[in-house]
Amino acid sequence: MKKIAFGLLVLLGNVSLAQENTDVKKETKFQVGVHYVGNLRNENIISDGFNGIVGISANYAIYQNEMISIFGGLNIDYLQSRDLFLQNDILIWNPNASIEVDVFKGKLKPFFGIGYAFFSNDFKFETGVFEPMDPAITTREKKLNFNGLTINPGLKYHVSDLFFIEGSYKYFPINSNDFDGTANTHFINLGLGFKF
Repeated sequence: MKKIAFGLLVLLGNVSLAQENTDVKKETKFQVGVHYVGNLRNENIISDGFNGIVGISANYAIYQNEMISIFGGLNIDYLQSRDLFLQNDILIWNPNASIEVDVFKGKLKPFFGIGYAFFSNDFKFETGVFEPMDPAITTREKKLNFNGLTINPGLKYHVSDLFFIEGSYKYFPINSNDFDGTANTHFINLGLGFKF
């Protein structure tokens, strides 16, 4: 997996650097990216129960000028279950809005996003009547729904007019009607993307 990711990074880097260098800046409205999702352990059922694998993102520039860009988009993160409590892998859907500011007047641009994320998972449990002569054990399944606001600061390095590298942090306080309290989760994302 690491060899494939490294090979893809080298290939995309070569393609973006091989583009014709012109002084005319191409205006791009769409950004599509792929990123690694690092799920930081925080002693709750989501942080400890899942390993971050990969995510994809798509953004559309609603407003752009030389200083700022305002985006609306969708991130989808895939987390693999560690079979501790929730047995199935999850897809976290995260519609969001973000602002990217050219504060350094160069290729490195910080951004800040806010969104609403949600996912569901099936929970299997067994109920039974504990009669020694006639045990009746039934396996049941319940769908659990989770949601919460996301806060997502980060940095993008625009290698060219078509290619960028991104690193970000995402805070996701997860709530559910099925559980009391909040599971504070923290993700570190590292990835790359294309603009068109």
